[in-house]
Amino acid sequence: MKNAPTVRVVSATEAKNRFGEIIKHAYAADEHLIVEKSGIPVVAIIPMADYRQLVGAPVAMPEVERKVDAESKRLAAWRDLQEFLKQVHATMPDVDEDEEEAEQFIQSVVDGVRAERAKKMLAEPRAKYSARAHRRPKTRAKK
Repeated sequence: MKNAPTVRVVSATEAKNRFGEIIKHAYAADEHLIVEKSGIPVVAIIPMADYRQLVGAPVAMPEVERKVDAESKRLAAWRDLQEFLKQVHATMPDVDEDEEEAEQFIQSVVDGVRAERAKKMLAEPRAKYSARAHRRPKTRAKK
């Protein structure tokens, strides 16, 4: 079930200067933003799914509606995953969530895979070359 969104008030100047960050927060963090101009609340920035629920009917072109549906499903799946991970962590508190350590581990695995590929690429031309070197050269027919 969806939690109640957080509500934050921003000035029109802040909204203008940080628009990309603000819409990302509205979308990703399920945050509602109230934009004030001269201290007066004038508009709200809310996620599309909430807008759609508020209006109660499809208000856009079918193509836009399909995109909103797909993104709403993706976002719901992301939130479900986050909730699942919280539950797993609650049952397994000894699991370390050190992001730097995880990044180092991932990088070491990637480096290992790249090293193996490099070995294969270097070995492959040698094998082809040595196979060619052991073949008899073709002789031309004399005229």
